[in-house]
Amino acid sequence: MSETTNLSNQEVAEIAAAHGIRVQADQIGFTEIGLDFRVGFATAQDGTRWVLRLPRRADVMARARIEARALALIGPQLPVAVPDWRVFAEDLIAYPMLPGEPGLTFDPETYEVTWHFDRNSPLYPRTLGAAIAALHAIEPETARAADLPVFTPAALRQKWRDDLARVAAEFDVAPGLLTELRGWVEDESYWPDVCTLIHGDLYAGHVMVETDGRATGIIDWTEARVADPAVDLAGHVRAFGEDALPALIEAYAAAGGRTWPRMAEHCVKLTRASAVTYGIYALETGDAGHRAAAQAQLGAA
Repeated sequence: MSETTNLSNQEVAEIAAAHGIRVQADQIGFTEIGLDFRVGFATAQDGTRWVLRLPRRADVMARARIEARALALIGPQLPVAVPDWRVFAEDLIAYPMLPGEPGLTFDPETYEVTWHFDRNSPLYPRTLGAAIAALHAIEPETARAADLPVFTPAALRQKWRDDLARVAAEFDVAPGLLTELRGWVEDESYWPDVCTLIHGDLYAGHVMVETDGRATGIIDWTEARVADPAVDLAGHVRAFGEDALPALIEAYAAAGGRTWPRMAEHCVKLTRASAVTYGIYALETGDAGHRAAAQAQLGAA
């Protein structure tokens, strides 16, 4: 597989055409936010709006195969839309664009964020909370049968111990952060006693919304697995702050989601631990730019 980051619009249009999707090269727009896929948006000659996902590295396709299985399992069971992959090939994943717009996008050069809905709308946490609850209600054994990764609560905490140890050995981690996160992992009161099927990377940029804030779809299921349910609520903290979390948890619980006393605090800790997750990603990819960025996050806390 060739590197996709520097492909011209014409080259991308030719890849799409090889898979039966005919788009105008000069009308393809890109978002560079994805770590694993370069994502383009284009309207085909028949008027269909397409999402074109181009893998940045060959190794991401193994996880894409997991994602394909997740979509087949999850799609029929959610109150919002998920991608319907019409093309799944080594050089391209493509699907018709979901209704709405991504909740946020950002400029890869200036990092300026653009919001595409009313951030204060009560519809957003209400509809997103219901969608997350529906996802978490899917039986973990169904996910296991679909060969998705499955963790137990004990295995989750052990993975965090291992990840913290690995990151501490490879990076200069702020001592306060390391102490805080080690204490969090060992304090059982923070943690759920069950695992559920989760999206794994859920935040406003992966939620399709109407301008009034209604969630209409969820994209990018690469990290789908059976794991900590709080992961799918923690992304709300990063985008909206801690004060916005109770409304989402309330909507989640109202729709049948299972909560526990320290769930909100646990979500906040997960946001603090995101630098560790990024550090592991940097080590696994071997990318010097990601390593430098992870070091900046880990050392700043």
